[in-house]
Amino acid sequence: MRVAIFAVPFALVGLVVALMRRVVVTVALSEHGGVVEIARHTRRWRLVGLLLGGVAAVLLLQGGQQVDALGRVTALAPTALGAGILIGTIIGELTARPKVGIRRSATVETRTLRAVLPRGRAITLAMSSTLLAGALAVGAAWGSADDLGRAGRSFTQTCTVIDPDLGPVLMGSSRGPWPGSFYVVPITVALVVLTGLVALALRAIVTRPRPGLDSHALDTMLRRWSVGNVLTAATVTVLGTLGPLAVFMASAIFGGSCPNSAVETVVAGVALVIGPVAAGAAFALLASLVLTPSIRVDDLPPSRSGAAAALGAPLP
Repeated sequence: MRVAIFAVPFALVGLVVALMRRVVVTVALSEHGGVVEIARHTRRWRLVGLLLGGVAAVLLLQGGQQVDALGRVTALAPTALGAGILIGTIIGELTARPKVGIRRSATVETRTLRAVLPRGRAITLAMSSTLLAGALAVGAAWGSADDLGRAGRSFTQTCTVIDPDLGPVLMGSSRGPWPGSFYVVPITVALVVLTGLVALALRAIVTRPRPGLDSHALDTMLRRWSVGNVLTAATVTVLGTLGPLAVFMASAIFGGSCPNSAVETVVAGVALVIGPVAAGAAFALLASLVLTPSIRVDDLPPSRSGAAAALGAPLP
């Protein structure tokens, strides 16, 4: 809950940026009917996947504690959300087909992912994944068993203190939950599955049949949008997992009775900053998937010189 509260300002800023940078392309249905239909079809399926993924994530958040009170099931909620979006994208791309008329045309081309890959979103996903991998690695390396012997669920420190009566005394403390191997293993398995869905979605987008020759440029732009949405869905999952994980890590490190080492202080400080920022960015990117760039149809005939304007004045 604290993560969500601290993430709200970052989510609002991201949402405002998404609204300001939203792109709407206006086309004539008579000229690009095939691409318009494909855009509407894939968008419907993507929103269906987003809805189903959201329902699955809420169910894991609300009911996960009943299945596993230690939170391993609940930690998979962001992955369920991303998986729903990707599955909807895959279905939409595989079932989208351009209309085939009496005359057919085709071009000799080699379609590659690089041609429609938004570099900015790819870099964002790569950086987010690197941060998450680093956090999981630190969690696994610094994790220790809790009082019931469950490996990787606590963060343990030992230190020597000077007691006035006893002299040097070795003492220690353990805090949790700590994102060690107890949580890293199921999260990693879920992320591997998500990576496979990302690969399938990208392949479906690249290999989708082309519409008519006149709409190739618009179709390429549509594929670029779809690839960007896939990368955004994966980034939402990564950041949504990283945010709470980083906050739990910082809380465990700072909550002990032993003084922290320089390395532990740096890791905890970075995690304390990354946690709310990552969670807020995940909420903002999720909103941007709903406000995704879209194609608007405008088949109104162009006004001709001398025609009556809306207020009765002739157009120049």
